[in-house]
Amino acid sequence: MDPTCGIGDLLLAYAEHLPLEATLHQTLVTWGEQLSGIDLDADFVRLTKARLVLLARLRGGFTGKIDDIDRIFPQIRVGDMVQAKREVGEPDGFLFNPPFGIVKDVDECTWSAGSTNAAALFLAELVKHKKVSAPISAILPEVLRCGSRYAAFRTHLENLGVWGNYKSLGRFDAWTDVDVFSTLIVPSQKGKIWDNRCGAQDDIRVGDMFRVHVGAVVPHRHPKKGGWQRYICAKTTPKWSDEFEPSVSRRFSGTVFKPPFAVVRRTSSPSDRNRAVATVIVGDRTVAVENHLLVLLPMDDNVESCRRLVQVLASDATNTFLNAEIRCRHLTTGIVAQIPWVVPDD
Repeated sequence: MDPTCGIGDLLLAYAEHLPLEATLHQTLVTWGEQLSGIDLDADFVRLTKARLVLLARLRGGFTGKIDDIDRIFPQIRVGDMVQAKREVGEPDGFLFNPPFGIVKDVDECTWSAGSTNAAALFLAELVKHKKVSAPISAILPEVLRCGSRYAAFRTHLENLGVWGNYKSLGRFDAWTDVDVFSTLIVPSQKGKIWDNRCGAQDDIRVGDMFRVHVGAVVPHRHPKKGGWQRYICAKTTPKWSDEFEPSVSRRFSGTVFKPPFAVVRRTSSPSDRNRAVATVIVGDRTVAVENHLLVLLPMDDNVESCRRLVQVLASDATNTFLNAEIRCRHLTTGIVAQIPWVVPDD
């Protein structure tokens, strides 16, 4: 079943591998017993059926007529996946590429508040109501896999008894600026879902040597009140400097940081040459840091540790790790703390 089938792309891909019968009618009957789908749009449902008929004709060279397209593929129908709990509980497996849009008002959701990606809501409903043994082969937005806002969602899936690995696929298509991944979700108590860790789990990681925070200053939100502090932001902090002493000041009453420490730009794309662009901050005065920067405080309070960190973050090993682990456009404190401590050879 494809419970959000649209115009049937996934069902067609599956039907490419279904056997043909002697006639068009027999083929469509057999396929109709194996394929099911749901969509809110009646035109999409009819188009899905028409495309399947065309596929059968092309594969089998059939020329027979179809009297009424609405009577074939009875299990592909108009409906709402969320409301069709009985139908969702019947199939032996699922193909799944749900909508990626944002839902602003989420009712009766224990793992999210406020705006939520629709794909997360649909997947949670599917896992909850499907047959326990039924696997889900899905294409999903990367934010569900690695976004910090969806950590509770991932825990929710694990608590429902499912697990899955993943393969990052990059941008969905030329018209959709969303990175996606493929996954096969199966019943399991194996551990964290979508957790393909690079390297052994006992390797030293950045979080073993640095405490990672988000800069506290939100310029458009925080009034310029409080004591005078040195101030840095992503636009004015030089990239890859191993000794930058801020000279700009602003008033700020929130959390500030005492040098030495390093900062990493949060905005980060898989297309960037370096995913974790860093700068070492030095000086005698505490610093207010914009929220577009991550702050990494060395546990030994040593500036040389910060300089070694910059070497680690500039390495190919770090780029490889981040490109595998997080395809979203912003780095998180959790993923930066997980970067393996691999100092490149001189």
